[in-house]
Amino acid sequence: MAWRNIVITKHSKISAKMNHLVILTDDDSFQLPLDDVAIIVVETTRAVITTHAMSECLARNIKLIFCDSKGLPIGESLPYKINTNRVANIRKQFQWDQRLKDMLWQRVVQEKIAHQAYVLSEINCEDAEAVRKLASVVTAGDMDNREAVAAHMYFPRLFTYEFVRGDDSNPVNALLNYGYSIILSETCRQVAQYGYLSELGIHHDNDKNPFNLACDLMEPFRPYVDKRIYELEEKELNPETKVKLVELLRDEIPEQNTNLSHLIELYVRDSLRYLDGSGKLPELGFIQ
Repeated sequence: MAWRNIVITKHSKISAKMNHLVILTDDDSFQLPLDDVAIIVVETTRAVITTHAMSECLARNIKLIFCDSKGLPIGESLPYKINTNRVANIRKQFQWDQRLKDMLWQRVVQEKIAHQAYVLSEINCEDAEAVRKLASVVTAGDMDNREAVAAHMYFPRLFTYEFVRGDDSNPVNALLNYGYSIILSETCRQVAQYGYLSELGIHHDNDKNPFNLACDLMEPFRPYVDKRIYELEEKELNPETKVKLVELLRDEIPEQNTNLSHLIELYVRDSLRYLDGSGKLPELGFIQ
C-alpha cells in the first residue's frame, strides 16, 4: 500500500527510473520506490517533471498536486484509466434519486457538525454540547442551513472570537485553505478511483466547479484540518506547516483505527453505494 507523501519545495528535477521516483536538487538526490508514493505536492514553480515520471505516476494512481507562485494548490493530475465500470457508474450517477441525495447531504452535515463539536470538546470548550445539538435538527437537504449556524458558533470558539473565516489577512485562513485543498484533492482522487464524475455533486452545483461531488463528501473531514491547525505552535503558512498538513492524510487516527486517507476512501465508497441504492448511509461515528 502506498504511504509516502512527498512535498517538493525547491528547485529540482523529478524523473522516474527503474520503478523509482528520482528527485534531483541543486545539492542532493533522492530515490524512492514509486509503489510507496501516494501523493506528490509540487509547491514550487521552480521544479520540472519529465513526461515519463508523469506517466509512471498516472499509471500508479499517484496524485500530483501542483501549486501556484504563492505555494497554494492550483491543479492536480487525474488518470483516464481508473475503474473499468466508469461508464456504467456515470450513467447511474446521472440518475441518482433526489431523495437519496438529500438524505446523504443531511448525513454529511450531521457528521460535520458532530465532528466540530467533538473537536470543541477535545479543547474543553463549554459550548461543545450546544454545537452538537445542532446535528440532531438537520433536515434532509439541510434546508434550514444548520451547517452555517454551526460554523458561526464553531470557528470563533476554536480560533478566538476575533477570527473571521473570510479574512484573508489572518494567516489561519491561509492554513485552512491549504489544508482543505489537500483533503479535497484526496476526496477527488477517491471519487475518480471508484469511477464517478466529481463534477456532479449532491449539494454543490456550481457550473464552474469541477469538484462538486468531492466538495460535498469532504465536509465531515474538515475538522481534522481545523484541529491540526489549532495544535500548531506556529500558525503561519510555511514549508514546515505545509508538510504537517500534508502528513495529516497518513497520520493514524486512534478513534477510527486507521489513517485519514483510508477513512476518506471508505466514506466515499459507502456514499456512492448509498446513492446507487445498494448500501446504507455512511458513518464516521461522531453522531450520537
